Amino acid sequence: MTCADCREAISARLDGEELPGEAAAVDAHLDACPACREFAERAARVTRLTRTRPAEDGPDLVAAVVAAAPAPRRAPGLLRAALAAVGVGQLGLAVSGVVAAAGAAHHGGGLAGASTAHFSHESAAWNLAIAVAFLWVASSRSRGSALVSMLGAFVAALTLLSGVDLLVGRVEPGRLLTHGLVVAGLVLVVALRRVTPGGDGTPRAQRPDGHRPAAESSPAIPPAPRDDGLAPSARHRAA
Repeated sequence: MTCADCREAISARLDGEELPGEAAAVDAHLDACPACREFAERAARVTRLTRTRPAEDGPDLVAAVVAAAPAPRRAPGLLRAALAAVGVGQLGLAVSGVVAAAGAAHHGGGLAGASTAHFSHESAAWNLAIAVAFLWVASSRSRGSALVSMLGAFVAALTLLSGVDLLVGRVEPGRLLTHGLVVAGLVLVVALRRVTPGGDGTPRAQRPDGHRPAAESSPAIPPAPRDDGLAPSARHRAA
């Protein structure tokens, strides 16, 4: 093995690219060649310093990233404000139901073991629950996905039964207008579910486990210039 071949093999060994069966010939040459032993020591020292040196400061990209980020959409905020207004209206219906029940307590009438006042209380409790749900979704970062199925089933059944009651004269048209708040709230919750990214404000580019890919979190560190007396090809292999 010549000195040039030995030094090339030393660089390959430092890079973890040593050929099978090459180690014995390299070691035998190093035992007999002081110059190549010195080369091997310098190459090992350069490789070690390159791999263990402190990380260099990179450019500050905060301002550029902030400038390139898209402007926040106003749609979620407007929808939540509208939903809050619907929640307040639904809360008013609950209070009016309690007041109406107090007046109905002085009159007779009942159905299925319950008085008219009790039916008013049940309706008021339901309106209060819907109002709290609307206000909670409007004031939090939730999309309210859990409400969609429940409110959808309620609105569908209410629409069907109200239509039947209207046809047979069991309810006045003005009474049905109060149900518009629930319908409006359902529409707003569905709209929020569509425009809110991720449901908790988390960008979809973020990984589910909360970590960024290694290529983003560990930028490559360019090698520092050095003058170690090595030939250009050997220096490239040693680095």
